[in-house]
Amino acid sequence: MKTSSLRSLNRVFIMPTLVLVLLTASGLLTAGEPGGTLQQDYERFLQWFAGEYDNNEQVWQQAEDGVPEDQRLEHIHHIFLPVEAPGIGEHTFFIRQYMDGDYENVYRQRLYNMVMDEDEKAVRLQIFSFNDEAKYRNTDQDPSLIKNITLEEVRNMPGCDVFWRFKGDHYIGEMKDKACFFHSERMGKDIYITDTLTLTDSEIWINDQAFDVEGNRIFGSETPHKNRKVRYFKGWAVIKKNHFDESAPDDEYFVVGGIRVHNEGQVIPLLTKEGMETGYSIEVAQLTYQESKTPILKLALLDKEGYAFTYIWANTEAEKLGINMRWIQVGLTAEE
Repeated sequence: MKTSSLRSLNRVFIMPTLVLVLLTASGLLTAGEPGGTLQQDYERFLQWFAGEYDNNEQVWQQAEDGVPEDQRLEHIHHIFLPVEAPGIGEHTFFIRQYMDGDYENVYRQRLYNMVMDEDEKAVRLQIFSFNDEAKYRNTDQDPSLIKNITLEEVRNMPGCDVFWRFKGDHYIGEMKDKACFFHSERMGKDIYITDTLTLTDSEIWINDQAFDVEGNRIFGSETPHKNRKVRYFKGWAVIKKNHFDESAPDDEYFVVGGIRVHNEGQVIPLLTKEGMETGYSIEVAQLTYQESKTPILKLALLDKEGYAFTYIWANTEAEKLGINMRWIQVGLTAEE
């Protein structure tokens, strides 16, 4: 996310603390209710895990707090999509994780398979890497691509499964101590991977780290990536043509339809039907008002420099967002 797009809101917002929201769903045990079975934990986990997540606010807050760029956590968007892949398992997810809001800047692509592990009394997450990532790159757009994949097309690193256990109102996911490792030829030593995670029905916190046998950190941070499940809005915009085309009549407007934008800092450029840039974009972001620590949902209009020249905000559960400046108008409605 461009920090310049939030210049008009500088020092106004602050990263909220994690709120563990309890979910009651038909057929599932209420979170925290005693006597739950592993089957119930498993079904609840599958429901909570699915979705898209983003740590936009955490990254924005680091910039507001003046954290040096080389010390900031990465901005990552996570897609965890349930797919049909019987050759891998009954409950399989396609994973696409990309950086800095750039859908094409993929840094990790995986398949996760979820099984109940009676011995461990946990949901076991098995991680599979692709032998040919390009072949399945756009599975999140076309899930049929993955339907016939086989175990011969993926590889699983022994010892790197994650075990998820329900803790009353959230799940904790962990790898077994020093079970996940590889030998680095470049460094001439074994590298041990640790993965500590927390999942609620609305957030997932991820902390990947790697250490050598002496306990020296090779990569990763003590601070987890704090990712929130995104909400999508769809809608339209209307722009007076002479604001991006000087030759256009004063009374002529252009309609931009089919807008789809999520609420974690996504910026969508407003383009003509021919793909011409109008120089304007919209941004939707859930942030927290600093003085009262009140979470809000912001809709901003950006110029070609990424500067927010106007914005409105609403409560985070808002179903509709809109701006009308006469020469430019935007209307958005939350997807179900």
